[in-house]
Amino acid sequence: QASSLIAALGAAGLDAVHVPTIGVELEPGGALDAALRRLGGYAWVVVTSPNGARAVVRGAERVFTPFEATRWAGIGNVTRTALEREGIDLDFQPTRSTSAAMAEELPVAPGDRILLVRGDLANPQVVSVLAARGAIVDDVVAYRTVEAPTSSGQLLRRAVREGALDAAVFTSGSTVRGLLELGRREAIDVLTIPAVCIGSETAAEAARSGFRVAGVSPSPDPWALAETTAVAIDALGTIDAAAAPGVDQPVGAGAGAGSGSGAEST
Repeated sequence: QASSLIAALGAAGLDAVHVPTIGVELEPGGALDAALRRLGGYAWVVVTSPNGARAVVRGAERVFTPFEATRWAGIGNVTRTALEREGIDLDFQPTRSTSAAMAEELPVAPGDRILLVRGDLANPQVVSVLAARGAIVDDVVAYRTVEAPTSSGQLLRRAVREGALDAAVFTSGSTVRGLLELGRREAIDVLTIPAVCIGSETAAEAARSGFRVAGVSPSPDPWALAETTAVAIDALGTIDAAAAPGVDQPVGAGAGAGSGSGAEST
């Protein structure tokens, strides 16, 4: 799922090495399929992420439910693209790509029934805020996040062997925790790698975990995150050069894993 970010990092002149620090497991059937069978009874379906979009599309296909039975709301341009690629027209997108903005801005009336499709680690606060506004929310966990997949240990070791990493690009709080656990498992001190984060919530998680946060993207868009990474790495090089005059600094881009610029993990 990292191809768009890797392409954007490359276009920004950075050498990205992909080390997935999370895996995603869809939750087929169950509560999601049951909710999708009664799709026409919802005023809105709220999708919080691209993985949620994939889960809901597959579920609708399983139960033969037409997408046009309701209105759709999604968080962020990547989620919008994932839905539109499957023929779902987004009726609402909040001004900020956060669950809080969705909960505050979604046009709802008292008694409206909302289907919220999210991952197990997503902030559940959106449910309480929408409920306080009078909506009835069916909260469905459509996929689960597995942190620090075993298969990524070898990728992290290889990335470190290939050279110094200038930055770790994090796309969620779970990717931060996943890299920490991979580092612990492989006896690699990943906290020495500066962090560039997709947004403020991810940055807060990185800072709490002990990372030096070198940049926070103003938008979750891959191109904005890539540009933020390039600027952060350039600034770090300038700071290091000033701190050690006379020492040639290497030029390059690192990533949460890789001798490049963004070990992104989605």
